[in-house]
Amino acid sequence: MEQMTKSNRLIERVQRRLALAVWGRALFVSFAVCASLYLALMLFSRLTGYWTGWFTLESSSSVAIGTLLLSIILFRKPDREQAARLIDQRRGTKDLFLTVTMLEQAIGNYKPLVAQDAEKQAAKIKAAQVVEFAWGKRVAWTCGTVLVLFLTLEYAPQLDPFGEVQAAEVEQEKVKEFQKEKKATRARMAELKNKDNGEGDEESKDVKLAVENLKSDFRKMSPGKKQENAKSLAGHQKSLGGKWRQKAEENMKSMMMKADQAQKFGGMSKNDGMKKWSKELQEGSTQSLTKEMDELQEQLQRLMKETDPVKREKLRNEIQKKLKEMESFAREQTGSKPMAAALKRAMKQMQMAQSKGLSPEEAFKEAMESVDLAKLELKEVAQSAKDMKKLEEALKVLQMAKKANDKSALDGEACENCMTLEDYEELYAEMMGDMQGEGTGNEGQGGGDKVDEDDKVETGFKTEKSKSAITAGKVLLSFKSKGLSDSGEAKKNYNKLFTDLKQGMSEAIMQEQIPPGYHDGIKRYFNSLEKKSEENAPQK
Repeated sequence: MEQMTKSNRLIERVQRRLALAVWGRALFVSFAVCASLYLALMLFSRLTGYWTGWFTLESSSSVAIGTLLLSIILFRKPDREQAARLIDQRRGTKDLFLTVTMLEQAIGNYKPLVAQDAEKQAAKIKAAQVVEFAWGKRVAWTCGTVLVLFLTLEYAPQLDPFGEVQAAEVEQEKVKEFQKEKKATRARMAELKNKDNGEGDEESKDVKLAVENLKSDFRKMSPGKKQENAKSLAGHQKSLGGKWRQKAEENMKSMMMKADQAQKFGGMSKNDGMKKWSKELQEGSTQSLTKEMDELQEQLQRLMKETDPVKREKLRNEIQKKLKEMESFAREQTGSKPMAAALKRAMKQMQMAQSKGLSPEEAFKEAMESVDLAKLELKEVAQSAKDMKKLEEALKVLQMAKKANDKSALDGEACENCMTLEDYEELYAEMMGDMQGEGTGNEGQGGGDKVDEDDKVETGFKTEKSKSAITAGKVLLSFKSKGLSDSGEAKKNYNKLFTDLKQGMSEAIMQEQIPPGYHDGIKRYFNSLEKKSEENAPQK
């Protein structure tokens, strides 16, 4: 077979070109099938509103992938006999090259003659003449189809006869909102964890520093520098008062003098659990509320594992109810917007568990993260309560120091062992107690005689104090003194006046119109009135 080199080379070249031609045809057919199917489904989506999320510019790559896979399935590699037969057909050699492929198994003396004729013909034939690549029309048709797909994808109007598009858009917005709130939760948790607020101390570091500076200046007071002492004390009063107002406005405004929320929340403020939460928070403790949040997270874990639809729905409703109560407490009782936002976010994430675009497990997991964030926010509220107590104590001692300095200049060396605010409070109380006098014109504790005044003398004094709280107090007193019934319209008026008066006192405290030393007494007074009203209320 050495004499048949040209023939074999021709057959091999034709076989390779034929394989390329067959694969090209398979690609074209596969593309036509995939493009037609994609176009048909896309038109169905645009006309009905179904599967709108599937047909995007990125999804069009599925046509190319499908074409490649289908062409591999359809492709069949041609053998030597097919190539030889094609040569004979195209060049009219009457099965000469087909016979060449069979000479090795043939028997007879004619083989040299066949080989000689095949070699002569092979020298005259080019493989490109046998297998021509007619790719022009197919490429043009393919480009046209791609253009049609692109134009349809970008500019074909989207119809929504069944409301599917609107529903899909709502689901997409929910998913976007979920991801946005997820990032917000992570960012806020990182911020709180990195915040250095003196955890483990009774008060935060900035409050502790302010109190230490006050005590340091107490020790620097000099009997011969009365005015300098007063100026220093006034500066501390401004600084401490500003910190107190800031803490109150941030978290604790509604907790300082709680207005009656029973009518607004359907009796929610009467809930023993919430009263306990509020009382503990005012003392700087989070034990009960943190325990409730821990139990809430345990319920969420059980919900993730529960398979019974009835039990699952019941557990979900219980969790939602608890979250709503905690969110209302955080928003209305503590005034902590961040904690209320975290709990509200947990409620939303619970609802998103029913969304088609999210898995229930993912939604419940993020709800647990939001509850974790609420715990951190709760610690911030408790810390604010501790800070406010410390600031009130400092302001109370500061007022005593100012009074003592007005009578006789302070001496910082009078109490060498004074280390705490309680020590200085005891010192200034003793100083005030030692100041005896006649009460008018002299220093000390007076006898209470009336000071001579002439009411006819004209002055520039103008009354600017609001009469609302005073008026409410007088009317409230008349309700009690005249023995009006606590039922019906009289009870409603009494409750309204009681709430207004408490709110007025709360605002006065916020504006520092009432000295810190009186805050606790005012709170106890109104709490006792409220308790008596509850005891005297008719039993249903």
